[in-house]
Amino acid sequence: MSRVPLFAGLSVDDRHRIAEVAVTHRYARGEQVHRPGEESGLRIVHGGRVKVYRANEAGVEQLLRILRPGDFLGETTLLTGRPVDSWAVALEAAEVCVVGGSEISRLLRERPEVATRMLSAMSARLEAAEQQLSTVTGASVGARLASQLLELADEAGATTFRLPSTKKDLASYLATTPETLSRRLADLQDSGVVRLGPRGLVEVRDLQRLRAAARA
Repeated sequence: MSRVPLFAGLSVDDRHRIAEVAVTHRYARGEQVHRPGEESGLRIVHGGRVKVYRANEAGVEQLLRILRPGDFLGETTLLTGRPVDSWAVALEAAEVCVVGGSEISRLLRERPEVATRMLSAMSARLEAAEQQLSTVTGASVGARLASQLLELADEAGATTFRLPSTKKDLASYLATTPETLSRRLADLQDSGVVRLGPRGLVEVRDLQRLRAAARA
């Protein structure tokens, strides 16, 4: 629990209390972490990566975000009382700690700083969603891709990184098709802006041109 930003600053006793009621689940790659209709509860990623998405009636997926160790999900359901309306799947072997809704509700009442951190995280997600919507509606696929690559490089703190998901998921997140995404990646490589390697490896070779592409 000490590794989870949401619980940073809590006393050792408080973290022990949370750990005592948390249930750890281990998931294999591709296994479902949660599905629509499940009851409330806070799920905290302890290891691995988990993708969160929605699916329409035709089964088409829309990637919402990818969670890494320390990230959590389920807070909206917890606060609104509505059932889960999204899917979550392990992208690789993952460990997820689940804390029941009643225990988290008690913690939020007793420790307002936890509620503040949760609201801060939710606000950041809302801001990211609004930015993504603005980008999707106002920028070309090439510009959206360039912006996403710049964001991934910033997260990695390096110009060489791996795509955190499959190209299909990335295409879904950028509101395009896998075929169009592959063509745009190939265009960036052919022009010398990036170099693509195996298993989603990306090396940004010209940051200035990639930034220009994001503004195009």
